[in-house]
Amino acid sequence: MVFQKLLLHHKTGKKFLVKDASLDYHTEFGSILSAELKSKKAVVESNRGEAFSVLTPSFTDLWEQLQRGPQVIVQKDIGLILAKTGANGSFRVVDAGGGSGSLCFSLANVCKEVTVYEVNQDHYKLLVKNKELFGMKNVHLKQKSIYEEIEEKELDLITLDLPEPWKAMLHVEKALKSGGFLVVYAPQLTQVQQFYSSVRGTGIKILETVELLERQWKVEERILRPEHEMLGHTGFLVLGRKM
Repeated sequence: MVFQKLLLHHKTGKKFLVKDASLDYHTEFGSILSAELKSKKAVVESNRGEAFSVLTPSFTDLWEQLQRGPQVIVQKDIGLILAKTGANGSFRVVDAGGGSGSLCFSLANVCKEVTVYEVNQDHYKLLVKNKELFGMKNVHLKQKSIYEEIEEKELDLITLDLPEPWKAMLHVEKALKSGGFLVVYAPQLTQVQQFYSSVRGTGIKILETVELLERQWKVEERILRPEHEMLGHTGFLVLGRKM
């Protein structure tokens, strides 16, 4: 599934993803003719006179369309993972506990190759569907448990979003290259504590444990204040490195 156009409604900011620009596209604000969609116009109007900007869909536009199953790793935590590990176009990554694919597809957007281990059948099927949404060829899906084996070696990064990440430590240490990063996402501090215990005596050194909070602000003419609600605790990020 590849979306050809993104329509951004001027009045509301609402987004519409167009799969086939050769067909007229219908919205709650009216219809846009195929001829308009295929033109090089930056702004088009519906038959009701509503204006839309015509854009090429970005990764973030597609990310918002992810079919959700289990709780996803949100953008504030994904951004910190990318920043702390320095993930780039040369990175080979294994992501375990793929879930809906929020993290693995975000990693694949900047990394060379991402292999996903997901043992849950329903989550695996969801990953397959979401892979079609992004059309990414550098994502490889495996319906296997990382607790049993990691087939890939000399990895730059391994991310674990698992109930018991300590069970994977033997395989993680063997699969990471020297200097490679490990990131564990854990909602509960008890998980963090048990993971710390599992790392002792291994070649993995824990660098830090971080919780990131996000607060948006309301900025309207004379109104300058934080929003009443904020995105608080989602999970703890434990960052380690093979030394």
